[in-house]
Amino acid sequence: MNKSLFLLLVVITLLFVTKSFSQSRYIDYNRFGISVGIHQFDIRTNDLVTTKSTSFHGGLSTRGSVGRHFDMIYFLNINRHEVNFVGRENILATTEEIPMKLLAAKIGLLGSYKLIEKHLSFEFGSALQLSDKFELESTFNDYILEGYDTFTANEARQTSRLNVMGIVGISTGFQSFKISLQYEYGFTNVLSKLTVNEKKLKGNITQLSVLATFYL
Repeated sequence: MNKSLFLLLVVITLLFVTKSFSQSRYIDYNRFGISVGIHQFDIRTNDLVTTKSTSFHGGLSTRGSVGRHFDMIYFLNINRHEVNFVGRENILATTEEIPMKLLAAKIGLLGSYKLIEKHLSFEFGSALQLSDKFELESTFNDYILEGYDTFTANEARQTSRLNVMGIVGISTGFQSFKISLQYEYGFTNVLSKLTVNEKKLKGNITQLSVLATFYL
């Protein structure tokens, strides 16, 4: 995907989300949030050998009350994912971790059940992630991936550009500031565009995040 087009799509979506949700009417409050965080990203697969890596993300959200014990959260995040594919320079070389990076935009909806009013919540929901292909340093282009004789890192860059994510987590803090711990699992096959020896590869995204959100 052309990066300029990708970023333009993110901006348009961001403006749409912000405008739509700012007009929503909730019983008690509707607050706009700015978030920053770190996460560990991995791909659960039997077709590649991967190791998780830590990266960062940030975005915008709104949190609104829809009842005495329940909030709804709408969000748009920009993620800079990193994961390592294991491979080797040639068939006789020792294996190395090959860093792969993935730019993604994620829009989602969470329900938030308030265990302790304003201070502790259990959150759950789903998100759609739109991503570009993996970025790879040219040094590793011809590295052969573990488990294969000819399949290279450069050939493994393509991903499914739209992925459906399930999210569960908890958040704690105050009405104006919250820290969230979230686990995400991709229900769709992120490796669906990769085929080796007439076999389609399969893999699911996993992500563990810590997120700080400031509400205005």
